Amino acid sequence: MASGAEFRQDMPPKGGYRAFNFHRTFPKLVWSPGAVVATIFGATAYGVYAALEGKKADITEKFEDVDINNAMQPFLTAERDRYWLKLMAKNRALEEEIMKDVPGWKVGTWYGEPVFFTLGDKWWDPSATEVFAHSWGSVEARDHLWRQHSEYAGPKFYDNWFPQWMSKWFW
Repeated sequence: MASGAEFRQDMPPKGGYRAFNFHRTFPKLVWSPGAVVATIFGATAYGVYAALEGKKADITEKFEDVDINNAMQPFLTAERDRYWLKLMAKNRALEEEIMKDVPGWKVGTWYGEPVFFTLGDKWWDPSATEVFAHSWGSVEARDHLWRQHSEYAGPKFYDNWFPQWMSKWFW
């Protein structure tokens, strides 16, 4: 304390301090309980409505997909059969070219004896080994799994993730 300064005691203001609240207090409610219950009920009702409408839309879409699949099946089967017949004709041409120097070789037989039994006018799908006999294994994998073939499938989201040379090993 400096030598010439006079000591002064701090005192309460005139009339005293205001009353101190020591009772239990509750926070102010932003929403009333009735508004909260009404909001939850409304959101639940809308969610149930949206779920039921979505289910109806999914059922309708599934029905249309099945209907389209049923309509397209004969065309897809015909295209598959046409493709396989072209491969078989190519195989016969390759066999004829490869075996042209073998005396007594008749295309489609084993030295003149038929290899396969005949079913008359009935068709059966040849095995993949028979169809792709003169092809590389990668060609068989690419063409036999025609659903992943680029002409039949649109671009996928993962096409840009792998380099082209690597993607042939995945699909």
